[in-house]
Amino acid sequence: MANLYVRAIPPTDLNRNTEWFTYPGVWSTYILILFFSWLVVLSVFGCSPGMAWTIVHLSHFLVTYQFFHWKKGTPFADDQGIYNRLTWWEQIENGKQLTRNRKFLTVVPVVLYFDSLPHDRLPTPNALLQHTRSFLCWWLPSSRTCTRSVFLESMPISEPRSSSMLL
Repeated sequence: MANLYVRAIPPTDLNRNTEWFTYPGVWSTYILILFFSWLVVLSVFGCSPGMAWTIVHLSHFLVTYQFFHWKKGTPFADDQGIYNRLTWWEQIENGKQLTRNRKFLTVVPVVLYFDSLPHDRLPTPNALLQHTRSFLCWWLPSSRTCTRSVFLESMPISEPRSSSMLL
């Protein structure tokens, strides 16, 4: 018998916090933002192209670490708190590993790192900065201490202090 019904493919991500990354054109927009950031750093600070890439990579690391790997939950109340214990990285595509988006987000810092290496011929302070940053960029977010926030969940959550505790 012929297949009479159309099979609907559910969306890959129903989480409003991470669904924007599945839209077409997000990858190219992400790359363009990084490129224009490099141009701004290059023109404002007047440094060499390699140092500009290093600054872009350091700022990229700080921003993505804060928003992808440190902050938990979503800014939306309609999810009823089901994502409160998960970081943005853990929420992407419901935690599935080795998806196209995760691979893209893993490759971007690697490409930024290798792009900043040949420009300055690695003077000693820049080399130390590059390798320390790359170690932190690639190892720390993916380490066991940060996966599913094992380390962070063991830390006590600060409660609002009452007036009697302040005395």
